[in-house]
Amino acid sequence: MNDTAAMTKIGHCVPRIIVPLRAAHAKTPQIERYNDFLQLLMDAADENSRTVQVDAVEDETDQFGSITSDNGLSTAGKYKSLSEDELLAQCILFFMVGYETTATVLTFLAYCLAVNPEWQEKLIKEVDEAFQNHKEMSYDAVRDMKVLDAVLSETLRMHPPAASTERTCVEDYELPNTGIKVEKGMRVAIPVYGMHYHPDFFQDPNTFNPERFLDSYEPKHHPYAYLPFGAGPRNCLGMRFALLEIKVCISNLLRRFRLKPHSTTKIPLQYKKGMVLLSVSELPLLLERRTDAK
Repeated sequence: MNDTAAMTKIGHCVPRIIVPLRAAHAKTPQIERYNDFLQLLMDAADENSRTVQVDAVEDETDQFGSITSDNGLSTAGKYKSLSEDELLAQCILFFMVGYETTATVLTFLAYCLAVNPEWQEKLIKEVDEAFQNHKEMSYDAVRDMKVLDAVLSETLRMHPPAASTERTCVEDYELPNTGIKVEKGMRVAIPVYGMHYHPDFFQDPNTFNPERFLDSYEPKHHPYAYLPFGAGPRNCLGMRFALLEIKVCISNLLRRFRLKPHSTTKIPLQYKKGMVLLSVSELPLLLERRTDAK
């Protein structure tokens, strides 16, 4: 199924779920409520107004370019009731970015570990230590796993799910020392995949080297040369949840198994052409049960 067919099927399915739920809640307000994303969206759609006091703080960014405070947005821009169409659009968007991209990154991560066994062994050692210290793979456990974070970051550099992104210019701007003027309203395409492989930003870019994302590595890359989730106030809003999902999943897998390339695994990968997201038609790998798991 291609991207267009998948979006059409999801677009037909989502209203059949949401419309009856909203009607039932409107008719019987005491009906059982759920602690999930859909319930939050329906609450926002039913809300006529909302007043929130926002403290003025400076914008801060994390290692993925995500703004952790939003002083630049007005209160009116942050809080508004959702229309029926906006509610449906958000559900479809979250389904696509919350499932397909996460599965895609997990696939690429498994591939990178299978074809780079030395890094897989380093990660297995860290996973075993985390299980010994925390007994289970939780948020607290993955938060301190530096090798896991570096391996995942390097996977996202070499195989970013979104190979490009774009932004719309909100005011005229001249790029310094170039004479190039970007006019208001102009859409600017940002070649994420090309930037991730540019040797001026990443030395030996075709080599899988998670060390470039460890604290001790020099030289550091420019923060805006690495954009697997975009950057700024409109970056991927599900970034932290997606990273947590991926880290917990791969850690639990490596606790019991090793990943091996299959005889038919293509090295290097061959991406599908004409897709919105970077993907492959198939990626066969082998799972080998660990005999040294403690």
